[in-house]
Amino acid sequence: SGAGGIGLAQLPSMFNEAAAARETASIGSPTKGGEALNAGPLVSLYYDNDISVSDVSDSISKAPTADFISSNSQSVNFMASKGYIDKNDFIREMSNKGCNALASYSVFDAISSGKGGIVSPVVYDQRLENYRQGSGEGEVASSFVTDLNGFLAVKVGAFVGLVFCLLVDFGLVAKAGIEGFLS
Repeated sequence: SGAGGIGLAQLPSMFNEAAAARETASIGSPTKGGEALNAGPLVSLYYDNDISVSDVSDSISKAPTADFISSNSQSVNFMASKGYIDKNDFIREMSNKGCNALASYSVFDAISSGKGGIVSPVVYDQRLENYRQGSGEGEVASSFVTDLNGFLAVKVGAFVGLVFCLLVDFGLVAKAGIEGFLS
């Protein structure tokens, strides 16, 4: 069925997002090391690597404003041209500031709440301010950990929901095929 084909086409993109974040851990991105972020098992499974609390804290403190990112945007999509924050622009700016790439990915993922690679500048600035208020030297705000787990819950929920719908779709197609064959 057409819906099944569309659904199947989405599965690789879900895995590619996680793979892009995981790949950054192996490219030799600078790390401050230290204690690993204790954000639960989903974080370890999704990123397949420990994220340093010091790296996350550094990324939160160095993250530029939404205005700065959108004024330096190199993205060609419509939303970025309207001032929204594109993930690639954010990661590029964080790299320019010498931040750990995996920590930068996790910060953007927490800010986006799993709703894609584009974030409203208002939401971006509000969440970043919340993270900064709750963070200190070598500490990460609990609101960051909550948002990061929310991001992962959305991703897991979307994946499980998509797989369930695909199974139902293929089951209905198989049932119709069998009934048509037997009649």
